[in-house]
Amino acid sequence: MELYLIRHAQSLNNERPEQDRVEDPPLTDIGHRQCSCLATWIPSLKLTRVVTSPFLRALQTADHIGRSVRLAPEVRIDLHEQGGCVSGPTRDVFAGRPGMTRSQIRSTFPEFSIALDIDVDGWWRSKPFETEDVARTRAARLLAQTIEEFAATQERVAYVMHGDFKRLFLAQLYGEPLQTPVNTSVTRILIRPDGCRLEDYNQMDHLPADLVTS
Repeated sequence: MELYLIRHAQSLNNERPEQDRVEDPPLTDIGHRQCSCLATWIPSLKLTRVVTSPFLRALQTADHIGRSVRLAPEVRIDLHEQGGCVSGPTRDVFAGRPGMTRSQIRSTFPEFSIALDIDVDGWWRSKPFETEDVARTRAARLLAQTIEEFAATQERVAYVMHGDFKRLFLAQLYGEPLQTPVNTSVTRILIRPDGCRLEDYNQMDHLPADLVTS
């Protein structure tokens, strides 16, 4: 398979100081413009699946992609950003929030396929802040599931995810830390039954210089 890790476009939180951030921000106008650039370029990848985090910024990014390549995105919890859906100005006072419910996602993105474990309680279910160690375990689980599901196939799959979790996912394959990916950047990995190979990291040729944000 070919796996494409795509960071969501710029969200409201990306342009705000940490203390002013909200639990599940939408894309900014710049974010939507980044998505338009990505959507124009991405058909060249010949994707067969689009899988997305349940955070709104990822859903909105996946919506642009899905419409461009005529695929219905699949929503899976394990692609969410490290930390989960929480509110509060600093980590020491973060409070868990539900995250979007199944019906909330369905009302805005009716064409999406939603994992069965996203229900009336929301995808995060007001759990506490997810530590980095727990997120690393989730990244290892996602990689193992990806290999089991796709390694022996010819699928070309896009995972719409988040900067910090994208780095944790890649750390399962490569020990050295990688720079933070920019919004809508694309990382390509070849996954075969006998191993994985990083082909391209943080590719952003689809973006003009004035739309490169992190």
